[in-house]
Amino acid sequence: MTELITPLYEARNPGKQSNLIPDELRLEYPEGDKGFWYDVDLLPLRSRETNPDGRKTPPSRQAIADYLGMSEACCLVCWGTPADRAHVVPTSLGGSMDVRNIALLCDSHHKQAPDIADAEAFWAWVDYAEIRDSGSKWIKAPEDLKEWLHAQGVSTEMKTREELDFLSAVKFELQHLYGWSEVDFSATSWDLMHEYHRVLDAATGKHFGVDKKVSTHAWAYHVAKQRLAMR
Repeated sequence: MTELITPLYEARNPGKQSNLIPDELRLEYPEGDKGFWYDVDLLPLRSRETNPDGRKTPPSRQAIADYLGMSEACCLVCWGTPADRAHVVPTSLGGSMDVRNIALLCDSHHKQAPDIADAEAFWAWVDYAEIRDSGSKWIKAPEDLKEWLHAQGVSTEMKTREELDFLSAVKFELQHLYGWSEVDFSATSWDLMHEYHRVLDAATGKHFGVDKKVSTHAWAYHVAKQRLAMR
């Protein structure tokens, strides 16, 4: 490629042109449920930050976009604007105002993101949500662009997901983000529930005054399961 331009990133190849390329290049997600899956074998509790700079206020949205390699400040999941400055690890759980601890999310995805003391798991959730909601990127796209995308085999429609009650939504995320099977659910025990509440108390928090956040509870269940497996 000579040049690549997307809403999140622009790059140009400084080398000489090479004609040794295939006739067609397709970039797409796997078909079926595999498109939702993210390989997370073990999620330790750790912050991505090593040397927080002690900032008292968050950096500007453009500074965050520049750090993330984005051409503009928009939601990492759906490319929507305006974008909130979302803490990867909330300040209430030890996160700082350092640019490395802040992501850009629209209001809707900010309210869905987990409030946890685990930076790696937060970014895993962002990747999962981006795959899950891939069609949302094209909602506001011009019709001629949508027609061109359709001609290239790209879906521009939101995947309809039935409204789930809270526990069903947690189960859905455990299946599609953390790879839980029916065997894992049927093996649920009092020990797991006890460890789950210990994780909730130690490494999660409220955000926007919301107690029951699907992503936060799904993460806590998964970490509890991993901890029990290590005993």
